[in-house]
Amino acid sequence: MLERYGHGGDLRTAAEAFGVPQDEFLDYSSNMNPLGPPPSVREALLHYADVIGQYPDPAIRGLRAKLAAYHGVTDDAVLVGNGAAELIDLVARVHGAGVTGLAVPCFGEYGDAVRKASGTVKAVQLNEEYGFEWQEEQVDEAVKAEAPFWLIGSPNNPTGRLVKPEYIRRLLRAGARVAVDEAFMDFVTDEETYSLVREAAVNKQLFVIRSMTKFYSIPGIRLGYIIGHPDEIARLRELQVPWSVNSLAQSIGEAVLGDNSYAEATRQWLAEERPWLSKALSSLDCTVIPGAANYMLFRLPEGKGLTAAELQERMGKQGILIRDGGKFEGLSGSYCRIAIKRRADNEKLIQVLRQCLASEVSERDDGIASNTSARGGESHKRQASTIMVQGTASDVGKSLLTAALCRIFKEDGLQTAPFKSQNMSLNSYVTWDGKEIGRAQGMQADACGVLATTDMNPILLKPTREMSSQVVVHGVPLRDYDAREYRERYLTEAEAVVREAIGRLRSSYDVVVLEGAGSPAEINLKDRDIVNMRMAAWADAPVLLVADIDRGGVFASVVGTLELLEPEERKRVAGIIINKFRGDVSLLRPGLDWLEKRTGKPVLGVLPYMRGLELEDEDSLSLDSQQWEQDRKDDIDDRYTLDIAVIRLPRIANFTDLDPLRFEPDVRVRFIEETEALGRPDVIILPGSKNTIEDLLWLEDTGLRSLVLEHVATGGFLVGICGGYEMLGERLLDPVGVESAVEAAGGLGMFPFDVTFSQVKRTVRVQGTARLYGVLRTAAGDTMRAETDGYPIDGYEIHMGEVTWHRYQEQPLLLREQVIGSELAGEGEAEPEADYAEGAVSPDGRVWGTFVHGILHNDDYRRGWLNEVRRARGWEPLSAELRFRERREAAFDRLAAEARAHLNIPAIRRIMGIDEGDEG
Repeated sequence: MLERYGHGGDLRTAAEAFGVPQDEFLDYSSNMNPLGPPPSVREALLHYADVIGQYPDPAIRGLRAKLAAYHGVTDDAVLVGNGAAELIDLVARVHGAGVTGLAVPCFGEYGDAVRKASGTVKAVQLNEEYGFEWQEEQVDEAVKAEAPFWLIGSPNNPTGRLVKPEYIRRLLRAGARVAVDEAFMDFVTDEETYSLVREAAVNKQLFVIRSMTKFYSIPGIRLGYIIGHPDEIARLRELQVPWSVNSLAQSIGEAVLGDNSYAEATRQWLAEERPWLSKALSSLDCTVIPGAANYMLFRLPEGKGLTAAELQERMGKQGILIRDGGKFEGLSGSYCRIAIKRRADNEKLIQVLRQCLASEVSERDDGIASNTSARGGESHKRQASTIMVQGTASDVGKSLLTAALCRIFKEDGLQTAPFKSQNMSLNSYVTWDGKEIGRAQGMQADACGVLATTDMNPILLKPTREMSSQVVVHGVPLRDYDAREYRERYLTEAEAVVREAIGRLRSSYDVVVLEGAGSPAEINLKDRDIVNMRMAAWADAPVLLVADIDRGGVFASVVGTLELLEPEERKRVAGIIINKFRGDVSLLRPGLDWLEKRTGKPVLGVLPYMRGLELEDEDSLSLDSQQWEQDRKDDIDDRYTLDIAVIRLPRIANFTDLDPLRFEPDVRVRFIEETEALGRPDVIILPGSKNTIEDLLWLEDTGLRSLVLEHVATGGFLVGICGGYEMLGERLLDPVGVESAVEAAGGLGMFPFDVTFSQVKRTVRVQGTARLYGVLRTAAGDTMRAETDGYPIDGYEIHMGEVTWHRYQEQPLLLREQVIGSELAGEGEAEPEADYAEGAVSPDGRVWGTFVHGILHNDDYRRGWLNEVRRARGWEPLSAELRFRERREAAFDRLAAEARAHLNIPAIRRIMGIDEGDEG
């Protein structure tokens, strides 16, 4: 039994009971903040060595003063204790041997504390019919019970239900003394509405108990406090053991208190995860009790013949710990309590829970789930084979080589997943569940034929300013860090994040192909590396070292990289691959022989330069090569070619939006940074930006802003996508510095809206209809075909800007949030959100903008728009012959075929330990 000592989180007992090592459990039985301790905790730990030889402050004056200021009370109204448990025990002792009222179900320690103080319990049962929420009848019953003292949890543990303050005030008016346990109140969005902290400081009948361990994820420290009238606090202090709170706990308490960014990130996480997990549980026919805390109570489906105790055992053997609700007085054995964690962990919970609910109870002892580990695989089953692609520099072709191997292994019948622990890119991809990862890992997942998840790219860095990046962890923005701060304060935590992610992938797939970042020989970064050689060691992955011969110096780059590696790192390099070769490979053979002899490493292949591959890049360095290819575009008559100028913003983001245009037969794409290069294009596109205001100011500084306005005034076409769309409004406002230190800037004034940057990022896949260019006309203006319903489109949104309209403007897109079929959706797709209008278009249709990335990947819509531009030139329309997504699949196949032809794939399989019997 997990609750041997009355609590969840007992990993030692769990290991003994379920036969799984402690460090492999996914613990849903204790309710800690899954974001982990704030960064200030690490700093406090580092500084603690200086004071460990001193006694702690017996009066805890520093922390008491901070708590008093935080809550707006006097410091003599605050008593700090060794966790909330000590304080519950103290208030029970002060009350003594009398009757204490409890509303059940409730935290088991309430009754234990009362009984230890020789008191008796008077229980009032909360009604299951009303979701265990206090009702008037329970208040009436509590008043009539005439219990002189009440211990009440708000939010209640285990139900998560809040108690209306007025109900507690009725007990006070009836003469009762009340201690309200608000251990989880910090998680509540409208805390001010429900908390009685300030009332407790002036009311001799009222105490409020708070915990710091849950919200700040520091259970090992044991830290809580109680607020009450100073006279009553003095009585408690007399009973408290001296030096109850050690100096480390005091210093950590002072460090974390008032960390507003951490608190906001926590509440934002909970606002997203609680409804997601509730919906997921409901899809399994579980009955979820609506609560407000960071845990969830639910009842198992009727008719399954499975109790909470049985489910706890079955899931425990699979390495997932849950609470048996039947251990709480007032709950039946069909209830379970679980913590709410990050999305990837919650997905694993739902996956294992679904498996357990789908199995008959009689199978429990048949060993179906008896030897499995927490992260979803059998502990005795071999973990996925791994291979890692590292490079001698950035942009040497790591991403495409990774995609090639992914496709090859997929073709060979192996379930394959890509992985990059940390990616720095402004080109991102939205997963099926609305999370943000690097574009390359999304593309590689497509090559594998699997849905992308955040485990494939658990950490994404999106540069915002010169030395600052937004850190996205498992698809959700954490906060902005500058380079030094990120390295010193977050990388250790990041290590745990990426190691857990690769572990889950290795438990779920046959093969994982890892991609490194930059070069493994960056001497200044190696000690805290989480992307190259240390990552390879954690994943037990042999390394393929890739070098780009097209940029020159290939032999020096390979030898130099290997020389700078530590001996054990050098041993991990299993082979060398030369990429982007042009010409006769036989002329390169003497150099390859020398390289093998010099390094002792085999050259496993020479890949040719593959032009026009039509697979997206994520590094803006690739824009230069794309421009080179456009300039050399064959079989194109400039007299009938649409000239599209894309403004190459300094912080350009998601430029893969433009990829289909590169392959349209009547289009030439130019990336423009200077006024002299703009010329007189048919179309100007303002692409996405990670720092819209500062890129808008750059437009002004370069003189391009005035040229864009002149272009529109003279009848030119203008398109804005995401950040570019935001620029089309009247004002851009960033009052709290979400993206920029500049609080406001004037937009281009094309549409009557302002954009305000929010701290909450919208990431969602969408689908719908584009009611724009729905009529196909000849050059003379005659209607050829009416598209009365518009063009079907899909794409995704990633933005922190919120639009406020000043007056009516036609919005050409009708969208709904897209719910992609998945394990969560079960049979078919989940219920889609309601339609909403999006984007903007000028009356003449020549200026339009949208937040939807990927809109130009919709072939019919893209051709409809291009034909509108052609008509303005007096040219006949073309049919939509380019099917970009089909070409993209063909490009994966071509990439894999080229790799098979030029790489020693059998040798790579042997390096990975894959034999023919491993193929599916």
